[in-house]
Amino acid sequence: AQDEGKRGSAAASQLDAIKSAGVLKVGIEGTYKPYTYHDENDNLTGYDVDLAKAIAEKLGVEVAFTEAAWDSLLAGIDSGRLDTVINTVGITSERQEKYDFAGPYLYIPRQVVVRSDNDTLQSWDDLKGAKVATSKASTTGQIYAEAGAEIVLIEGTDQAAQTVLSGRADFCNFDPTTLNDYLDEHPEAQLKVAFMVPGLSEEYGIPILKGQTEFYDAVNQALDDLRSEGVLEELSQKYLRGDYTNPVE
Repeated sequence: AQDEGKRGSAAASQLDAIKSAGVLKVGIEGTYKPYTYHDENDNLTGYDVDLAKAIAEKLGVEVAFTEAAWDSLLAGIDSGRLDTVINTVGITSERQEKYDFAGPYLYIPRQVVVRSDNDTLQSWDDLKGAKVATSKASTTGQIYAEAGAEIVLIEGTDQAAQTVLSGRADFCNFDPTTLNDYLDEHPEAQLKVAFMVPGLSEEYGIPILKGQTEFYDAVNQALDDLRSEGVLEELSQKYLRGDYTNPVE
């Protein structure tokens, strides 16, 4: 009977360990603005940094960040060095084979970005016959081509924006972070979001090793509470300049 009890409590062990240690061990890159990065005073900040602190507070523990290269972060969960990674981890079917994902907490959409004086592109149907500035390897570019857009090949963000600004293309495809970064560097650029592409967004979640049901439930509950309290939207507005906490229907 004792063995049965041990097996039954196995799923609770990670949450128990976190609570008894009083620390949630979170892996981040620390170099990925605006999600995890160092500010001008070298303090860790960003959407995911603030989110991790808020989740730890909900669990009643402190947060300890470990900064590492992206390629090694998820391996830190597997080895037990980290409890989780909160660093824009996209939810993919491959990752779901190993982890359960709490969330999603962010839905980063693809946006049709046009010159500020262009009011002709307002929906998916308007893209037929329009020219899109995109790179050869872009999967999103192929989706626009299937919608009837004509591809104008470019390389990189700067060239995409310049091609639209010059009128050689009607639109380009930027996510919010890319557009914000470009406008920070080129505040004079006359660009705007025409519309967000329905059903085409990357979903970010919090990976937890399969079998750690109690920990998974606790993090999901924390996210639900932070969503209903308006904290997720507040962080999105602060770091991403818009509310990207819901799917684009």
